[in-house]
Amino acid sequence: MDIALNLKNHCVQTEIKRQYNQLISNYFKLKTAEDTTRSEAALGLLQTALERLDFGWLRVAYPELRGGEDEISLTAGTDDSPFLTINGRRIDATHPNHPV
Repeated sequence: MDIALNLKNHCVQTEIKRQYNQLISNYFKLKTAEDTTRSEAALGLLQTALERLDFGWLRVAYPELRGGEDEISLTAGTDDSPFLTINGRRIDATHPNHPV
């Protein structure tokens, strides 16, 4: 699962919250099982990111996550832990001193 994040007008945390809330809002309007399954996977990834990522540290360590024109995406790793990519480059999204 890979979710594109649009940071043109806000930071990474705000975008993840925005997408999560939008998916929740649209969830019961879905027509097919495939759409429901895809939405549930995206909701799980977004919720995990909101719970586990240290957004304050991320904005300091990676200024691109404060907002701008870079290509940012949220992806689930092989163990379902979230990670971010900036312009195709995977970054460590976990603060070194922050327990996951």
